[in-house]
Amino acid sequence: MNWRELPLLGQGLLAEGDDWQVHLVRPGEPLFTAILHGRQAVSGGPVTDDIDRHSTHYALTQGGTLQVWFRVTRAHQGPLDCEDAYPPDLIRAFRPVLASTSRLGRQPGPGRNHLVTLAMRCGWAHQLSQGAEVDLINARATLAPLYTRLQYPPLPGWSFTHPRTGALHDVRALAPACDVRGSWGDVFADVPVTQAAPHRARLAAAGRLVGAW
Repeated sequence: MNWRELPLLGQGLLAEGDDWQVHLVRPGEPLFTAILHGRQAVSGGPVTDDIDRHSTHYALTQGGTLQVWFRVTRAHQGPLDCEDAYPPDLIRAFRPVLASTSRLGRQPGPGRNHLVTLAMRCGWAHQLSQGAEVDLINARATLAPLYTRLQYPPLPGWSFTHPRTGALHDVRALAPACDVRGSWGDVFADVPVTQAAPHRARLAAAGRLVGAW
């Protein structure tokens, strides 16, 4: 994989392989318009929002055709998608190192989940280089198998009905380190467990507290 160093909110070619490319995209570009069309096709509600302006957008293409897209919002750059649905103590504690992936989508059809994993690997590699240590997300409950494979555990007690999709979403988080293997192994290989351990402890405590009656 060939890799380029790009800043948050940047644009241009980020990474490429034999038959794919991952781009950073800004609103107003033709590829961002393609992302909006993709969002319209796979999800309900408005296709754009104010969060798009202060998020980093990733687009994986094959043969010039958009296949996978998502955005990552850094908490120190602006509000997160559905931030009010997240544990407020976590937002405050993690803000300097907190990322939040949202609006993940792919073209419909079989055999594309490996492209989602590939795009997410590139996104995490980029975010690690920009100081991210935790990704706090919300995801449709029906997509639990995908996020379990990606090793994003849920925070018990923090599910909610998403105002845009109208569907039940789970709050999930990943604090990566070298002990997270599978599809991630080499991406997180240089992240020590000692860095992730306090983040993981705080995430676990937040889940337990909310589950109490």
